[in-house]
Amino acid sequence: MSVVIKILEFLSRFPDGVAQSEIAKALGVSRSYVSIVLRDLERSGLVQRVRVANTYIVRLARPSPTTSLGNVLRLGVVWSSEYLFLGHFAKMLRDSLGVELKVLVYPNALRALSALIGGEVDATLSPLTTLIYGFIASKAFVIVGGGAGGGGYIYEVPNSRSSAVISSEVSSMDLCRALAIKRRYIDAVESDTVYYTSADDAISIVRKGLARYAVVYHPINIGVELAGGRRVLNCNEVEELTQCCTLAVSRGLGIEKVDAVARVYREAIEAFSRDRERYLDWYSAVVGIDISVLKKALNEYSYSPDLSMNVADKVVDALGIEVPSRTALRKAFLQNVS
Repeated sequence: MSVVIKILEFLSRFPDGVAQSEIAKALGVSRSYVSIVLRDLERSGLVQRVRVANTYIVRLARPSPTTSLGNVLRLGVVWSSEYLFLGHFAKMLRDSLGVELKVLVYPNALRALSALIGGEVDATLSPLTTLIYGFIASKAFVIVGGGAGGGGYIYEVPNSRSSAVISSEVSSMDLCRALAIKRRYIDAVESDTVYYTSADDAISIVRKGLARYAVVYHPINIGVELAGGRRVLNCNEVEELTQCCTLAVSRGLGIEKVDAVARVYREAIEAFSRDRERYLDWYSAVVGIDISVLKKALNEYSYSPDLSMNVADKVVDALGIEVPSRTALRKAFLQNVS
């Protein structure tokens, strides 16, 4: 479990905040390292720090300001080839609700999550793993449906000069990495973990021989393969990872509008399953991935409009989350929100 995850879980027990020094003491991590991590989390909008005398009081970020669904839905996505149904979603939002879809692309899941919590976007497509931890940090959104699964792999890098395992932080790739180490699918230990911040960062690390294993998703894996990476595990073979990204929508829209967006979203995935190559050129223009790569990605992912609570429970079990309770975490999902 990464220090980021441990800090988020710890802070969830103290809604009014806790001294920064107490965090280091409770987690058994050096004060200097906790300070570095908290500065990054603060910049990402996930925590707030207030200086009191000679220390900081730290708490999870407050929910984003209330918004309302006007004629534009701002959607944050992680740069990937995963959301090939978005063209259908854009058209059906316009036709059904008179709403234009504005897509903002982020380099990693944590950045997309902080954009949702901070009110920079109205919704985000992010890994289920990321959203579960985000719900602990802020109750400002609800997970409304399914999405994509697949597209994630672990590669071994030949002639590496390092024992590092690289992954994206607090994501499906991170869960794949953790389970692969725990179950001895790869010869590594938790302390070998290094996090990349973007696709370019991941590929650069591999090319420089600074990673023994790379846990990446499509199309980052193409660059890893070109750099000589040898595939050793398909993350989709891990039971807890059949579902990757899902849609979360700000509660500030109001439950009726959230429900309307969720309905269109699920219908869009069903429409995509009947006409998978339509709007690929639109998606290519939005995210900046060549359409020839996207056509190959059609075979990388499976799609489901609904999210099974059984799948979500397996993710929570794999993450080892104890705070908040399982009952409280179920409030993150639309079917459990009144």
